[in-house]
Amino acid sequence: MNLKRGREDSHHSEEAKRAKTEPSTPGKEPPRGANITRPLPRNVVPTPFQQPTQLATFSYTPDRELVFDNSAMKYYVEPPRGVKLNYGYDQWIKQEEERGRIDNLLKALSRVRSDPTRHTAVKELGVVSWRGVMTKILTAPYEERDGWELNVMNVDGTLYFEEYVSEARAVEKQNMNPRQSMQTYYGYAFESYCTADTPRRPAPDPACRDPFGWSGDVNNNVQWCSVVRTKLGNTRIFIGGEVDCEIVVGFRTPAGVVSTIQSFKTVEIPRMVRGKASAWDPLVCLDWAGRFLTYVRQRMASEEKTSSGPKVWRVWFMPGSGIRLRELNATEVVDVEHGEDRIGFLPRWYWTELGQGR
Repeated sequence: MNLKRGREDSHHSEEAKRAKTEPSTPGKEPPRGANITRPLPRNVVPTPFQQPTQLATFSYTPDRELVFDNSAMKYYVEPPRGVKLNYGYDQWIKQEEERGRIDNLLKALSRVRSDPTRHTAVKELGVVSWRGVMTKILTAPYEERDGWELNVMNVDGTLYFEEYVSEARAVEKQNMNPRQSMQTYYGYAFESYCTADTPRRPAPDPACRDPFGWSGDVNNNVQWCSVVRTKLGNTRIFIGGEVDCEIVVGFRTPAGVVSTIQSFKTVEIPRMVRGKASAWDPLVCLDWAGRFLTYVRQRMASEEKTSSGPKVWRVWFMPGSGIRLRELNATEVVDVEHGEDRIGFLPRWYWTELGQGR
């Protein structure tokens, strides 16, 4: 089981405010795309969503190496009350800010395709992306502050998405002020108190210098990923990301001491909030995401008919403004490739594997 970082109550939340994403290229703005409608009109048929099917898993080691096993998966153990979330801060190993590459997801896809018992599960895919990208798309109807940008390529009818983070934004995210950094660390420390290598937490060891319940120093390189196939409307989707069957919420004091714990089963959350004031409606999110994918696919297909060779597009979302989409120019594509052996943002080995190199 994997665990989301502990959440704070709204009164004590100190999450840093992030700058809104601006369109990456000044000048003439591209045509506006799909608009967001909420609440969902009564005459609209809900967009069906298929229960995900897991196809593969993989782990990242402490050195950020990819291994196709479950070595990074931990057991959930109930954390002690009264623990201090600032413990181990000086030993925190942060993951370097990366471009939103999908290379490792493509490696998982390649493994599934080469398996005679599973290859049919990934035929006629409509979308390939990290789960976090799909989360951004799905929750856009309720996003009021932060914009985002995505790079997208259409190869043989499959839309490949990667998150685009400018160099300036990457530096900004990496260089948080001390207070922001500590607030972020609280969540990771909570996870360390909630996980263990064995189903039962070891008994207190008088010789151990760490506080009881501490499972080890925080290393953000270590992650476990579930790769699944699902379907939104008529679009088959291949995504990977961390998965939580339960959300464990830790409430803390202003000084960073855990006071109470509450857990929620993920599958039950939509029913818990249904009909309540200000609650998000999942049908709105699914409808919007379906229209978003249709718009991107149709727009790219119509304009790429008149051109040859691989194209990279950028789609950006601004709260209150819907989405905009345009094709990147040659200079921008070079920036996307970033001096690496790529066709657009897809690694050349994958491009060749698809038969695009012929």
